[in-house]
Amino acid sequence: MSNANIEKLLAAQKIDKERLQVMQNLEKSKVKMELDKAKQTIESSKNALLQLESDAKSLQDNYQKFAKLVADTLAQMEKAQKSQSADADLYDEFLSKLTKAESQLAEIERRIAQKTNAFKTTSMEVAKSSAMLKNLTKMFEDAKAATAPKVQSLEKEFNEKVKGIDEKLLAKYRAIRKSKGNDIKDVVVPLTMDNRCQGCFMDVPSALVNKIKTDGWVTCDECGRIIYQA
Repeated sequence: MSNANIEKLLAAQKIDKERLQVMQNLEKSKVKMELDKAKQTIESSKNALLQLESDAKSLQDNYQKFAKLVADTLAQMEKAQKSQSADADLYDEFLSKLTKAESQLAEIERRIAQKTNAFKTTSMEVAKSSAMLKNLTKMFEDAKAATAPKVQSLEKEFNEKVKGIDEKLLAKYRAIRKSKGNDIKDVVVPLTMDNRCQGCFMDVPSALVNKIKTDGWVTCDECGRIIYQA
């Protein structure tokens, strides 16, 4: 394989990097960061609402439990009074149980009110964030549409540049770029003077160095980049 393939691919890579930079700028734009923040806020608030609903249900169950205990204790006290069979100790026991149950009811009512207020506040936050999300989504889509012609133009220019390149080499480039995206700046990198990959700076085995000399390129065992002899 001649170096002509690599030279053409390097020229195409410059265009591809420009395209990725345009897309990356959009992803790192203020509106995109605000959009992501709004999405996270809504997700967090919705989870909080679910937890509040769960807590409220648990409190309601406890309320019913202690309300029944109060009712049962009052019924027992009334029955004992009518039969005049209850001694003072038993009556005091009923009274103590009633006092504790009523105290528990009061605490549960307080916590239910607290959860209800928190639910209302969080619901308002979700509504506010949802409205903001709608506006930010439109702003981001508008920005995306504004950059689309530039991205499409660069894609077209890239496709023109890679015409005639060895299909195996081009397929490998496309596969690496698709899997790595913006994680790597260059897919195609030279072999350094001391036989290292210019991308990850790891040593390239002598067998691969020899293969570069015969085939024109290899893929790095460490980072997966395409390595060529500069």
